[in-house]
Amino acid sequence: MTRSRLAAASLSAAALGLAAVLVPTASLAEPIAETPAASAQVIWADAPEDFVFTPLNQGQIELADEWRWTAPLDSPTSSLADYGTFDENGFTANDSALVVFVHGVSAPIPGSEFEAFIENSETNAGAQVLTGVFYAEPGDESIALVAQTVDGFHGADTQWYKSGNVPLTTAELAVSLDENGEQVVGYFVIFPGQPTELPEPPAEPEEPPTEEPNVELLAAPEAADDATTFEDLLTAQNTDVALRAAAPAAAGIASFRVGDLTTYFTPQPTAALALSSASITVAQATTTGFTVTGSGFAPGETVTTGIGTGQMGDSLPNTFVADADGNVSGTIVLPSGWSAAGEYSIALIGASSGQFASSALVITGTAPVAVPVPGEATYTG
Repeated sequence: MTRSRLAAASLSAAALGLAAVLVPTASLAEPIAETPAASAQVIWADAPEDFVFTPLNQGQIELADEWRWTAPLDSPTSSLADYGTFDENGFTANDSALVVFVHGVSAPIPGSEFEAFIENSETNAGAQVLTGVFYAEPGDESIALVAQTVDGFHGADTQWYKSGNVPLTTAELAVSLDENGEQVVGYFVIFPGQPTELPEPPAEPEEPPTEEPNVELLAAPEAADDATTFEDLLTAQNTDVALRAAAPAAAGIASFRVGDLTTYFTPQPTAALALSSASITVAQATTTGFTVTGSGFAPGETVTTGIGTGQMGDSLPNTFVADADGNVSGTIVLPSGWSAAGEYSIALIGASSGQFASSALVITGTAPVAVPVPGEATYTG
């Protein structure tokens, strides 16, 4: 896998401490009725080796255009497998482990482009999982702050905490970034873990119910001094939270879409292709064509087609769009000028994921050839 690095981005992991951490509530997002188009790039990060371990260096972690991880509250090791598991539900962190995933962007996103960057974003994650973006202030790009999502990424409807306890809409956050000359340089996923014994919350007087639900925030840590560490800040996060409906395990994530990248933390499928017939005549191939059925592609991605012999091949004009399960089906008709019989391979290629599948096809016979009729030609004029 090619990995491009974000230049000079040693980002302050202490920013992940978040002075106030939202207790996630049940998601109010409407279910998706149609399969959305896939992002420009789709990847599967479904095993520990798909992540680069980056130890904290005095509370800082380097950000790059790739998935990295660290475990700030535990003795760092080089194995993500010590902190969680990957399966059909995605990545699930151990109950007692705190682990952080970070990912940089290929180029900083200014406030004026932030809404477009977030427009189609989406996270499928459990209620204990915290997500957000890193942003850098002008003149000090080596240190990043964070804006945390209220309840995961939900496209233009995503709500944020940038500073203070008042949620911001995506539009309001974009304005704030733009006015301050700040740029988004990456995003994060935090699995807070669970302490062995949660402290008893202090007794609070009961309040009369209100028509609007109250958003409760966890108590912010006391003002940090020079000795405050990333660990101190994260320890202040009590993670006694409610489960969100229709999501992976509370401390898990199945997928994350933001900008031009969608990451699936579930097992990468194996693309497959089946043809309606293993043999077809040239006349059939160029008129009625043949049916293809494919699977193992990214939901919503465009799937292109090709035909080839050995290592050589040509693209075909037929394209399909994968459904919510990554399946495609349709008919391929070869160009009318096709006349070469032989043994070929028909291929399906995922435009976003690069998933590839092929199947053998034998084309027999020759195309009809127009025969001139003898006779005299008459010209006038």
